Amino acid sequence: MILRVPSQARPLLRRVAGKAGELGLPLFAVGGCVRDWLLGRPTLDVDLVVEGDPQPLAEWASGAFGARAESFGQFGTWRLLKAGWRLDFARARREVYPRPAALPLVAPAPISEDLLRRDFTINALALPLGPQNEGALLDPAAGLADLRGRVLRALHEGSFRDDPTRVYRAARFVSRLHLKPAPGLWTMARESLRHGWPRLLSRARLLHELWRILEGNDPGRPLKILARLGYLDVIYQGLKPPPAVLRSPRERLGAMALRLGPRGKDFLASLPIDKALALDLRETLDVASHRRSPRRDLPPPSLAILRAAFPRLPRTALRPLFVGGEDLRALGIPPGKALGKALDEAARAQWRGRVRSRVEAIRWLKNRL
Repeated sequence: MILRVPSQARPLLRRVAGKAGELGLPLFAVGGCVRDWLLGRPTLDVDLVVEGDPQPLAEWASGAFGARAESFGQFGTWRLLKAGWRLDFARARREVYPRPAALPLVAPAPISEDLLRRDFTINALALPLGPQNEGALLDPAAGLADLRGRVLRALHEGSFRDDPTRVYRAARFVSRLHLKPAPGLWTMARESLRHGWPRLLSRARLLHELWRILEGNDPGRPLKILARLGYLDVIYQGLKPPPAVLRSPRERLGAMALRLGPRGKDFLASLPIDKALALDLRETLDVASHRRSPRRDLPPPSLAILRAAFPRLPRTALRPLFVGGEDLRALGIPPGKALGKALDEAARAQWRGRVRSRVEAIRWLKNRL
């Protein structure tokens, strides 16, 4: 298995490695990027680990590459984003989990310990970037052998107790990388669920894992694995995968809420999602539950969700309501409950295709009156 660093990444990594050498910081590319390069996947999302403080190196790279450096998380990680690539800088560390599903307590450690704190053997790989040992792959957990055998194996028996989000990542890796679970992997996942450890996870962490799955090319596969294991119900009871025709995570999340029926709004309210997204998706659920055309233009994700849920809708069903309050007042309906009821009836008629234009809508109203 040949490690193929993408040609676009090589000059960038050489410059970072040179600066790390000047600062006396041992530097390593680790985890998912190394795994993907071994699989021939040309990822430019690169995780870098230094044995020491990553801040000086990250700040230098920010100036050298004209990319803003942001510190995030409680573990001192720095991120640089630029068109087409991402660099994360982190300190090599060890982790201790004070209780199941809790965030770990961390302390500086050599790269050998850092690799063994990770989730799966195929991610416990590091490529040294210093001039002395460049290219000598570090593989303390035999991850390369598992990668060759297309096997996903947890690093230790307590992995899903320490961090149950790893089960969600396992389903994603098995599906996206076409791996087979190591013997006992799903048994470990079910044992973690039996103890109730996944239900100790915060809603933010669960949303993060769900969103990562919904960003994938085929979220149905990992979601079906999670449903069989009982882990979709941890996110919300009765949750089901979205229709395959939907493409964006927003569309897919809204479709999953819609499939819950009257409980869809409670599902959305349980997640710490963006307020604007929550409003759009709640309106989408309203349109679907009442079977009536919207009062305003719906955003593209809402239209996609509703078209997937109701593939035989008339062409004009999801256009904004053809008539408004002024039209009804002109027909003699004063403001109040009667006006609102008439608008709702017009919206349902437009949804069913009984009216397909403003002229038809006004004629329909006059006949109803």
